[in-house]
Amino acid sequence: MKHPIKESFLFYTRNIESMLLLSAVVVLPFLLIHNFTVNYIHFIAALTGGQVVSAFFNLFLLLVFLSVVQLPFAQYVQSELAGEERPVRQALRTFLDQSFAVFVFGIVYVLAVSFGMLLFVVPGVVILVLFYLTPYLTVIKKQPVQQCWKKAFALGKKHFFSILGVILLISAIEWAISVIGLFTVTYITTSFGAVFFTQLLLNVIFFPLMAVMLTMYTHKWMSESANAESVDTGRRDTA
Repeated sequence: MKHPIKESFLFYTRNIESMLLLSAVVVLPFLLIHNFTVNYIHFIAALTGGQVVSAFFNLFLLLVFLSVVQLPFAQYVQSELAGEERPVRQALRTFLDQSFAVFVFGIVYVLAVSFGMLLFVVPGVVILVLFYLTPYLTVIKKQPVQQCWKKAFALGKKHFFSILGVILLISAIEWAISVIGLFTVTYITTSFGAVFFTQLLLNVIFFPLMAVMLTMYTHKWMSESANAESVDTGRRDTA
C-alpha cells in the first residue's frame, strides 16, 4: 500500500453509501450522547467553577468514544480488501462483538492519556500514540484486545512519528472542515440548532474517511514491520 491517503479517498468515494449508513447507525448516536453529556457537564461546571473537570471529562469521553466507533469502519475496510460478502453486516457484527472489550480498554487507555496530559502533556501524547492502533489491530488481527494492545505498542514504537503525523493530519483536516462549516452556517444564521446540526452532519460525513485512512495506514505500517522482520531474519540465517 504505497499511497494510503489516495487509496483512502478512492475507497471512501466508491463505498460512500455504506460508509454513511455505518456512520448514521454507529457514529450519530455516540455524537448525540457525547454532546448532550458534555453540555450538561459544562452547565454544572459553569455553576460550580469546575471548568478543569469539565475539560477533562470532555477529553475523556471523546477519546473513549473514538476508540469504540472506529471498529465497524476498520472491519468494513478489512472485509472489502479481503473480498468478503456483506461487509456492512460484518462491520456491525464486529462492532457488537468487540465494542464492550474495546470500551473497557478505552477507559483505561484514555485515563492514562488524560492524566499524562494533565501532568506534563508529553507523556499523555506518547501514550496516545503508542496504543492508538489497538482497535484497528483487534479487527485486522481478529484477536482479543488483551493481545492486540501489546502489538499496538510494538507497532507504535517502530512508527511513532508516522502515527503521530497521521493523527495530526487527520485532526487538522477535521478542524478545518469544522471551522469552514461553522463560518458558513453563522454567515447565514446564528441559530444554535443550525450550527449544532451542521457540526453533527459534518462529523457523520467525514469521520468514516478518517477511520478508513487510519485503517489503510495500519495495513501499511504492519506490512513495513513484517518486511523489516523478514529481512532481519534472513540476515541472521545467512550469518
